[in-house]
Amino acid sequence: MPYDAPNDNDMTMPAAADLSSSQYRIMAIDANGRATVAIDPQAVSIIGILQNKPDAADAAARIRTSGISKLQFGAAANEGAYVTTNPQGFGTATTTANDQVIGRVLHAPGGSADIQDVLVQYGRY
Repeated sequence: MPYDAPNDNDMTMPAAADLSSSQYRIMAIDANGRATVAIDPQAVSIIGILQNKPDAADAAARIRTSGISKLQFGAAANEGAYVTTNPQGFGTATTTANDQVIGRVLHAPGGSADIQDVLVQYGRY
């Protein structure tokens, strides 16, 4: 399936596997150019946050690459904190030098599995 950008904030690309349980998690590009869960903030290429629930390899994964998105967190975080990924693709606050960040916390998550808004802004801490 070709890449597509249905609006200025999202893009679509093929999923690497069934990502139906990964909605609002942080995504990376795998070696085959497909969307996969980002598992390491320093070793993967973070590309955005999954917006839908693709249920098979090669299904369309819609990924938020800028703007505001919901994100599933792995732990509590403060508003304004820089956010990176944990090994399950959940958002987690970071102050570690050279971590890739997906953005900044807009509404503080209360704990694990909480879904809150983030401002998607790429960079490194």
